[in-house]
Amino acid sequence: MLLASDGLTFWQELQIAFADIGIIPAILLLLGTIFIIIEIFQPGFGFFGISGIILVIVGIAIRLYRSERGNPVLQFFVMILCVAIAVGIALIIMVHSMKKGKLSKTAFVQSTTAVPEGITKGTQDFTGLVGKGGMTTTVLRPSGNVVIGGETYSVVAQNKFIEKDKVVEVVAVEGVRIVVREVEDQKK
Repeated sequence: MLLASDGLTFWQELQIAFADIGIIPAILLLLGTIFIIIEIFQPGFGFFGISGIILVIVGIAIRLYRSERGNPVLQFFVMILCVAIAVGIALIIMVHSMKKGKLSKTAFVQSTTAVPEGITKGTQDFTGLVGKGGMTTTVLRPSGNVVIGGETYSVVAQNKFIEKDKVVEVVAVEGVRIVVREVEDQKK
């Protein structure tokens, strides 16, 4: 067994460190650990992480200042080790949750963007082009230009390359992406 000063083992120092902790240091340690864990799950500007580290250090300092028995240096490292183990367990849970896809469904992770999906005020609405035909003005490899109703649009070919001066039809619109396919019977 690892012996500390005064003939105490590591486990005895661990018991002393937390047996005589007091209410204020216990609250500071617990709150600090919770803040650090919040920073792990919801990274931001570091408020929770920095506050958590400060609270942990202050809690340990108050505990060690009021220490009457045992080795204060070893007790410091014992408390830091306990906080590190708690934070490590939270980190493992977070990584495991991310791999399983469960984390994105929690309140901790924002699942939507600030800009609404689809068409917004700044996005042109091309949905009216679906079903309309036009003529390619460039080769579509797979993107290029098509004239539809006298206007030129940047489009993407659906499945294959389409040569210049071929008749195409708009089959889908995804935001600003216009998808076309070649019309085989060459009617406009």
